[in-house]
Amino acid sequence: MNRKDFYNYEIDFKTNNFNSFPHDIVSENELKLVNEILERKKSLNGDVVILSHHYQSKWIADIGDFVGDSFELSAKISKIDAKKIIFAGVHFMAESADILSREDQTIYLPNTLAGCPMADMATIGELENVWSQLTEVLPNKKIVPITYMNSTAEIKSFCGEHNGAVCTSSNAESVLKWAYSVGDVVLFLPDKNLGRNTATKMGIPQSEQIIYDFNEALGGHSESDIQKAKIILWNGFCHVHTYFAPDMVKSLKESGKKVTLLVHPESNPDVIALADGVGSTKYITEYIEKSELDETIVVGTEINLVYRMAQKFPNKKIVPLRKSLCPNMYRINIPLIHKAIMEFPVDMEIHVPENIKENAKKALERMLEIAK
Repeated sequence: MNRKDFYNYEIDFKTNNFNSFPHDIVSENELKLVNEILERKKSLNGDVVILSHHYQSKWIADIGDFVGDSFELSAKISKIDAKKIIFAGVHFMAESADILSREDQTIYLPNTLAGCPMADMATIGELENVWSQLTEVLPNKKIVPITYMNSTAEIKSFCGEHNGAVCTSSNAESVLKWAYSVGDVVLFLPDKNLGRNTATKMGIPQSEQIIYDFNEALGGHSESDIQKAKIILWNGFCHVHTYFAPDMVKSLKESGKKVTLLVHPESNPDVIALADGVGSTKYITEYIEKSELDETIVVGTEINLVYRMAQKFPNKKIVPLRKSLCPNMYRINIPLIHKAIMEFPVDMEIHVPENIKENAKKALERMLEIAK
């Protein structure tokens, strides 16, 4: 079965055949490149480190020195001695790594076209315009801007400049609690689902949550609606997680299997309401590791993570809610990582401008401090 067939494969929930997926979807040439990558890394005596995001394929995860979610990998930067860091992730992650890196470190992104549609849903021009509207409508309230890690360096910089912070799905609740301790209302961007799912979990009523459409005047709301809000949610989303829908859960339950459904907080609220557990990729992986052998675990997140967990624990029943691939993560491949570690090309280097980096670093470091 080739790689294209793998991603087009339809999963049969009733027979639980997900574990029958092939474990070695690489060509002989790619396997040769993997061995050369490992040999090259060894020859550099610790001067290069590969960071692999959870959503990468098995082989890219295996050649990584560290595998984790965006928060875990960001936190690693300050503790890494290596001067060259290859980031097997997407652009905003590599930007964050550069922001938190030392002056003698260089971040390499094997494919600089590996972006994030959700991060692109909030531009600095749009944010500045919305901020101007909100400060005019809320002159006597302190607005705290909180941006999800899945955002551009410019958005992070804005948050740092305006005494806000960055968050991830691992620590969104902690960061929001901090925000309300220093301000009155939160502007949360760019993922409306992570923001509203976290706010609801914290007990903030729906009547005090509004989704702000930056394409409309006042986000499509009246001034009184905005003045009543505790959290103002940017109208952005992750297509990987909004692919999941309630009817998928109903179909699963109709199979007659006794299952535990775990989903990522970027999912739609109607899916969250049907889940048995909601959390970051770290939460999901830790749950799977501690689960009993007779427990069938259905996971609603990016397919590569689910596949790798099924491989790692072949005696456990781990299936995806539906296959949902992040095509931008898929832009990172073995030949490009091979080129990165063999040549360290200048065009793979990620450099955030200093005028943006300064305030973005404030927002990121504030997140790391809150998470302690």
